[in-house]
Amino acid sequence: MNAQAASSACPLCGGTHVEPHLKKYGYTICRCSQCGHIHVNPMPSEAMLQAHYQDLSYFEGADEQGYKNYADMHRALMPHFTRRLNAIRPLAPSGSKLLDFGCADGYFLSLAKAHGWEIAGVELSVEMAARASRELGIEVRQSLPDQQRMYDVITLWEVIEHVPQPVEHLRRLHGLLKPGGLLALSTPNTGHWQAVRSHEEWVSYRPPSHLQYFTVPTIQQALSDASFKSINVRQTMPLPPMPKWLTAMSKSLYRDLGLGQATHWSLSLWLWRAIRLAAWAWQKAARPQDNVYTTLEAYAIRGE
Repeated sequence: MNAQAASSACPLCGGTHVEPHLKKYGYTICRCSQCGHIHVNPMPSEAMLQAHYQDLSYFEGADEQGYKNYADMHRALMPHFTRRLNAIRPLAPSGSKLLDFGCADGYFLSLAKAHGWEIAGVELSVEMAARASRELGIEVRQSLPDQQRMYDVITLWEVIEHVPQPVEHLRRLHGLLKPGGLLALSTPNTGHWQAVRSHEEWVSYRPPSHLQYFTVPTIQQALSDASFKSINVRQTMPLPPMPKWLTAMSKSLYRDLGLGQATHWSLSLWLWRAIRLAAWAWQKAARPQDNVYTTLEAYAIRGE
């Protein structure tokens, strides 16, 4: 495929000159020559994406594209969700109205509710929206509401990489926030060393589930273009490179923790933390230039 063969413009800047970056699962992932944004090009059809997320195996069994079992992941997600709630609290105190877009079975919303937020959720999957509604005792919608300036906080945890037109999507969310309201999101960090030089190891290259691949500059650009202000992007969840022998030895432990299925959870977690610290020391000596953070978290404000 040459640079002129891609059939659609860059979803971030609208640039028409994109170059092939890699192929995965039969899809071409391209890089925009104008802004550097990495994305699937051409995009799957809306009908294909709707069918993809209505298949319950996305949440139960499709670990290559989705989750082996989303419910099992709760204990893996809990410390990250708790940390994110703590990051939100100084900007939007408990009691504020919070919408979680892409809420899955409502686990984050259950934690937010327990911390005093007034909650609402949106989830595209019919089955998962129904589960969240039952668990939370609220109506979880399958699409965004039309009313403007409704929410103090909107969260999108590992969602923005799934949407075909991220800036357009962020603009709509901007309209749902009250003046001074907070948008908080997370997305894989395509500046991570695996994404840069070990494509086969970077699990976030997973089209058609993931359509957008953000770095710090490109997620900042997307939020700025959607009219957000006071944008703060943090790099989180370090995964340093390791010697090959240590990678092989710890691969199953890392996988089971990520799936929330490790036995002897506390012991496994502390063992992985010890391995990661050793790997970080090795990285500082052997590859100090590597970006070790797997995830970007962005916090941005709707202006008055």
